[in-house]
Amino acid sequence: MADKKDIDKRMEAETVVQLKYMLEMELKRIKEANGIDIVMFVGIDGRIFTSLIPPILDAPQFRLLNLVKGNLTHMCGQLAAENLKISIQQYKYGTVITSGVGDNCFLASIFSKSVNIEDLKPVVSSITRGSTVLNHLFEQKPITPETTAGYEEDVIEELSKLTRLLFVEKFDETREYKRNMELLKFLKNKIGSVVGIGAVDEIVTVTLNEMGKTPPYMKDKDWLAFTQKVIDNHIAKASGEIVAEECRKTWVSEIERKLKSFV
Repeated sequence: MADKKDIDKRMEAETVVQLKYMLEMELKRIKEANGIDIVMFVGIDGRIFTSLIPPILDAPQFRLLNLVKGNLTHMCGQLAAENLKISIQQYKYGTVITSGVGDNCFLASIFSKSVNIEDLKPVVSSITRGSTVLNHLFEQKPITPETTAGYEEDVIEELSKLTRLLFVEKFDETREYKRNMELLKFLKNKIGSVVGIGAVDEIVTVTLNEMGKTPPYMKDKDWLAFTQKVIDNHIAKASGEIVAEECRKTWVSEIERKLKSFV
């Protein structure tokens, strides 16, 4: 519908759950883009905030994971004392790249295969970019031109992609969506009480099509306009002007009160 063209289809995390989801999305993108076997997002106090570890580990993966876990205290000390930026360790069973994420966290990326040091340049660049994105999210900064000023263009684009992905996957968990679904249910009950349940969906669909709106994205003014159109174009025709006038007196004020209650 028409209003979808005008919607900014991006969303920032509103809750801790959504923030964790965005962090996990970025970790997954880092892991898949660089062929990483295991990735862990860790605080300098040793807490593993989130990680992506295969459900079944082969022998090299198991050894490297245990190696990293065993070295966490040392790695945390490095970051706390020196503000570690990037570190590459190559072992018999693979490679571990450690990247600082701000002053209080780091990213441990485990490759359980032989990696040529020359081939790691684009990987290091990608992990460094991802670490900047993770830090921005972890510090719960808004994603605006002001807060992203000074970032490389690819970092800004990655943050923008994440907000679009969050919108697509988690919009139905937002306060705005839940509010609009509650208002739609309320108005459907009101319409049904006057014209009968069987006519509700048709009236709602026709009115929304006339407005070029969809309920999940409607604003206060849209709900007021929707209510007025339903009364003027459908209630008055089906039940008469006297009933329609009564609806105008009660429905509009009730909707206004409901809209204020959500602020």
